[in-house]
Amino acid sequence: MTAEVHKPVSAALAMNLYLPQPCPYLVITAFLHYAPESPYAVSVTFPVSRGNEPIVWYMSRDLIRDGLSRLTGEGDVQIGPDPNGSDDVAFRLQANGLSALLTAPRQPIKDFLQRTAEVVPYGRETAMPGYHSQLHATLARLLTGS
Repeated sequence: MTAEVHKPVSAALAMNLYLPQPCPYLVITAFLHYAPESPYAVSVTFPVSRGNEPIVWYMSRDLIRDGLSRLTGEGDVQIGPDPNGSDDVAFRLQANGLSALLTAPRQPIKDFLQRTAEVVPYGRETAMPGYHSQLHATLARLLTGS
């Protein structure tokens, strides 16, 4: 019997990045990525940066799912319905005293999350092969400072 292969899930998402006046917003493409090896996290990659490297944020899959219907998150990442009343989802990201507000259409986010749930159902994250060994290895690295 062979082990089941769980493929990652990716999607491109058009987002509005709100800017100071006079330009109301800039449309950028963010890339969502979900890997079953890290079943709780979604990486969101923004290819816009001053350097050559894109900006990558890691967010909880549950946080994104909950943010579809209500404001959720504390600290650096908050997600919720667009406060302007559209059907979009708002992402407020904060780092180093700076913040950014982005919005994206709800349906592509729902579709992406549905595809991740087909790979790893909600509530079954810790049942993924290798999850516990990866967790122990990560904890060991953190505790030894390496």
